Amino acid sequence: MSIDKKNRYYSKEKYEAPMETFGVAIAFIIVGIISLLLNSLNIDFIGLRYWGYWLFIPAFFISIGGFTQIRTNNKFKKAIRVAIRDRDFKGNHKLEDIALEVGIKPKEVLRVLVDLREQGFVKYKFNAETGEIELGQGIVYKQSDAFVPPPKKIEAPLPKKGNYCVYCGHKLRENARYCENCGSEL
Repeated sequence: MSIDKKNRYYSKEKYEAPMETFGVAIAFIIVGIISLLLNSLNIDFIGLRYWGYWLFIPAFFISIGGFTQIRTNNKFKKAIRVAIRDRDFKGNHKLEDIALEVGIKPKEVLRVLVDLREQGFVKYKFNAETGEIELGQGIVYKQSDAFVPPPKKIEAPLPKKGNYCVYCGHKLRENARYCENCGSEL
């Protein structure tokens, strides 16, 4: 089967944690409440009593963004669960095939799969030679003693060090090309 790489359709939405969004909204609400308190007590602190209550407006829209992200995340999880259920929770599958089926970028599919595995919905591991997902195969995470977590932003692929995944620290099998835990190409 030939895949037309130019005409793929992937959702432009991203699978992200909405907690930071709600944190900003809560901060705006707190400043708005302080503003109302200062106004009621007739105390002027950097003019906050005159302008702080306006922060309720962006807090409202930021909260809507957070709830929209929760809806997007649930939609992605549902699509991946259906795709996995259609495969009877077993067999070897390419991440790219699942991504094309559900219309979500492979990177986002991987993030959803990690969350679904942590929630106990699916068991899988990555085939160390091919990088395919092996559904129905559980994995026990074994962190190497020599593992040092990588920086948050990685500019280029990290070089392989020792016999562990440089991205998650999982001990690797001999001559592994992919990490069984996180699926990173080594």
